[in-house]
Amino acid sequence: MTGRKRKSKAETTRPPEHFLELADVLNYVGQVIARGMPGGVWVRAEVASITDRRHLYLDLVQLEDGVEVAKCRATLWARERFLLEGKFRRATGGTLTAGLKVLLFCTAEFHPQYGFSLNVVDVSPEFTLGDAQLKLEALRETLTREGVYGLNRSLPAPTDFARVAVISPVGAAGLGDFRRETDPLEAAGVVEFLYLEATFQGREASGSLTDAIRAAREAHAEEPLDALVVIRGGGAVTDLAWLNDLEVGRSLATFPAPVITGLGHARDDTLPDEVACVRTDTPSKAAGLVVRTVVGAAAQAQEDARTIRAHAREALVNAEAGAQGALDRAVGSARRQADAARAEVDALMRQALGLTPQRTLARGYALVRDGAARPVTRAQDVRAGQALTLELRDGTVAVRADG
Repeated sequence: MTGRKRKSKAETTRPPEHFLELADVLNYVGQVIARGMPGGVWVRAEVASITDRRHLYLDLVQLEDGVEVAKCRATLWARERFLLEGKFRRATGGTLTAGLKVLLFCTAEFHPQYGFSLNVVDVSPEFTLGDAQLKLEALRETLTREGVYGLNRSLPAPTDFARVAVISPVGAAGLGDFRRETDPLEAAGVVEFLYLEATFQGREASGSLTDAIRAAREAHAEEPLDALVVIRGGGAVTDLAWLNDLEVGRSLATFPAPVITGLGHARDDTLPDEVACVRTDTPSKAAGLVVRTVVGAAAQAQEDARTIRAHAREALVNAEAGAQGALDRAVGSARRQADAARAEVDALMRQALGLTPQRTLARGYALVRDGAARPVTRAQDVRAGQALTLELRDGTVAVRADG
């Protein structure tokens, strides 16, 4: 045995005599932070989430290559909130939302119960706008390097519409504006519209829009589209920034049919506007473009029919100067051309204006047919006692001519 005395169990478990209470330690940390950051500093971060409870509570993060490297709580107290939100809204047209890059003037605070946080006392909306513009320029350069930036713009603008895909937000007011103009065309059977929904704001916007564009591409492969229309109602500059996405821009730039945008703004560019074949400011203007083009195509067809009739009349004049046999043949041919042209124009105008036989019958008219089911248009063609059929809106009635 050595001369050392073995410590008793009580001696080995005796607690330290000197220690600090938790509150003392945290108060000390708070004092260190207060001395180290005696005033406010500008803090650059991304808004990860926002909670609105009179005061505005923000979760700020710093991302590097998509990886979160720092995170902190921040508070915009009610006494400053309305002033700063007004300042931000006047510059950007919108409010602070998750996903925005922001530059905030903050003071640091460490509370023994609630931990570390930042108090927001000012905001620089110019930084947010500048960041969005820098992002747009970088996306533009990337698509240019890939050689796809101007592909859709180089397509010829549509000269007529028969089948169109439309992408819009779910339940968007802008979609209602668009359909008020275009529904009559679809009801008349002139244009077929394929409506696709997508999210236009938030972190889900990129994937949602890309999926909708992919669905439109698949529809085009099944049966060619004359155009893809992308519309949304008016919004803030910060809302539009979600549309500046590489995958969305690339999908629209390489779309095989002309793209038409109507994104509810006139001053500000978005990547979809830049790569689209045709840019309009609003959904209503996009709809107006479709309607005007269809009406213009109908008018051109009518003019073509006039030209055909003129050639037919010329043929009649020339035929009259020749032999009677040639005249008869020419007259018959000219009349057939004129009748065909007239029928083509009438059918085209009925289609454009919705004047189908069914709609005519629905207005209270009746269609008279003879025993061979041929339409009877003149009274002098009817014989006394002849069996006829009246075609009404909901069925047919057999009748016999009285005189």
